[in-house]
Amino acid sequence: MSVDMRSALFYSKRDIFKNKKIFIFITLSIIFATANIIAINGLMDGMIYDFVDNTVESSMGHLNIYPDDNERFIDGLGIKEQKLAGLKEVEAYSPRLSASGVLSYKELSAPIVILAFDPEKEKKVTELLQKLDRGAAINSNDKNAILVSFRLAEELKLDVGDEVDLAFENGKTKIYSVKGIVRTGDKDFDSSTVIMHLNEVNRQLAIDNSASVILIRLSDKDLAGTYKPILIRDLEVNNVKTWKEETEFLLSFADAWKGFTAIISSVGLIAAAISVGIVIYINVHHKRRLIGIMKAIGATDSFIFTVFIIEAALFGVIGVSIGNVVGYFAIRYMETHPFYDAIMQTWISARFGYYLFYNATIISFTTTILAGVYPAIRASRVDIIKAIWGK
Repeated sequence: MSVDMRSALFYSKRDIFKNKKIFIFITLSIIFATANIIAINGLMDGMIYDFVDNTVESSMGHLNIYPDDNERFIDGLGIKEQKLAGLKEVEAYSPRLSASGVLSYKELSAPIVILAFDPEKEKKVTELLQKLDRGAAINSNDKNAILVSFRLAEELKLDVGDEVDLAFENGKTKIYSVKGIVRTGDKDFDSSTVIMHLNEVNRQLAIDNSASVILIRLSDKDLAGTYKPILIRDLEVNNVKTWKEETEFLLSFADAWKGFTAIISSVGLIAAAISVGIVIYINVHHKRRLIGIMKAIGATDSFIFTVFIIEAALFGVIGVSIGNVVGYFAIRYMETHPFYDAIMQTWISARFGYYLFYNATIISFTTTILAGVYPAIRASRVDIIKAIWGK
């Protein structure tokens, strides 16, 4: 380290520690701004990943087989199920059938989407039947029982035990008993869905050996990309989607939320930067005479500039370092103390990643340095004569 740099560091350290109240105030601003970046982004990542995981676990498989383009159903269901049962990494599968209809209760009616499956197979693939707001799930023996989604039940003023008229898309009607109310947190699903046993819908619509989609659960969901071409080849299907492809819209929505959290984080960061800039600027103003004397005895403009930039850097190093520690413990606390989202009926926690440190450190430290640039430039340009005479 050169003599000039050591001298600049000496003056900077003496200056920032001279007024302890100001030092604590500025340091706390940077600490909380840095910790805020880590905590908010860690919590947002946790919410996104938990939301995606909840969606995958409650409403889709790791791989989903759909009908070919311009086809409504997947035909040859029995053969495809036999082939799926023989694949090594396939743990379970659940064929689903979708149809439309109208649900009526007393004077109220609403268009619905009918979702039909075998409850025993569905339990092995998703947690949909666990997403009950009240009541009980349907089972293999339920021929006249249905589950109704939460918002649909609110719209029709339904409750567990009520008997409703269900008109199928082919015109057939039948009375069913509401066995449970399902609430997944998915707006579209919760607003218009009725869940029924697959065999019952097959009877009413005269459909056999067909499905609207086949959900597949693998031993490891990260194998979905590898297993997709295997399914296409062995089952002779063309339209297969992985869970990542199915949740692309969720991830794009999450990006928008990350932008919103970035705005929130920047507010605290800007406040900290303004504090640093103001304090250094006030120091420059109050020490104009001292700066003039330093210049008179040989201090260069670059030396004066360096002194005040180092001040900003010291604030940044101390504040960011402690802020990282505070942010780390905040994330770890939120990881071990998740909160329950009653709407989605799932637990949400923060997610820790070392990249949170890198981002917070770079952003906070850079912002702090930039906050000190203008006051440092003003200090380096102080006129010797005017400063000494106090003008």
